[in-house]
Formats: sequence, structure tokens, C-alpha cells
Amino acid sequence: GHPVPSLPDYYDLIGQCVFCFVPKGLGYATQRMYEVMFGGCIPVILADGIGLPFTQLVDWPSFSVKWPMDEIGLPLVEHLWALWQGGAARAMHAAVRQSRCWFNYHNHEDRRCSPYVGILYGLEQRRKAFPATAGRF
Repeated sequence: GHPVPSLPDYYDLIGQCVFCFVPKGLGYATQRMYEVMFGGCIPVILADGIGLPFTQLVDWPSFSVKWPMDEIGLPLVEHLWALWQGGAARAMHAAVRQSRCWFNYHNHEDRRCSPYVGILYGLEQRRKAFPATAGRF
């Protein structure tokens, strides 16, 4: 049989692809999303209920494709082919590289683009949405 590829080989293979499928994981999100992004691949999100983080800060449509699960088939292939042929995939690939900083917990170069900023922004939005309570618990 074929040998099982090692983890570095897996990331090498992802890096050689233009589009990578991201099916739904076991929970609200999936680790595969981040694997393909850090591999430099355009995520093709095949999960209707997947939760995308930092939606108010990250322009997901600029670097990913979200496709309904019940429409997987030839129309998806045709859509991806059109993105490739029309040149949009090149811009999306560049946007993947620019957006990875939102998910890199070890990035200390750009403090405006980090998961910590995204988390704090989300918490601030939640705080604003709920009325203030008197005192502390």
C-alpha cells in the first residue's frame, strides 16, 4: 500500500493546492479551516452551520468560498473553475495570506491583526449589547 504521509508532507500538499475543501467538523467550527489557511490554500467551506470567527473584522468572502451542503456537485466545480479562469483565485490567494494574522496566536509583528484583538473586539460588542448591571457578582 501507499505510505501514510507525515504531517510536514500534508502541509506541503495543502500548500500546492489552490482550493481546499473544509467540511464541517464535530463542533461549531473546524480545525481544517486553519490548516488550509496556514497552508496557503483558499478554503472552500462546505458546512452550512459553521461559525466563522471575527466576521466584523475579517472579510471572509475575499479569500474563501462558502457553499451550501445540498448543492455540492458540478455547480461547485464550475464555480471554482470560473474563479480560477477569471483570475479571482489569485486575488483570493493573496487575501488568504493577508488574513492569516487573525488566527496566528504567535504573531507579534502586527498588533492590529491578531486573534487577541478579534476576541477582545467580540467581547466588547457583547458588553455593548447587554445593559450594565449594578455592582459585581
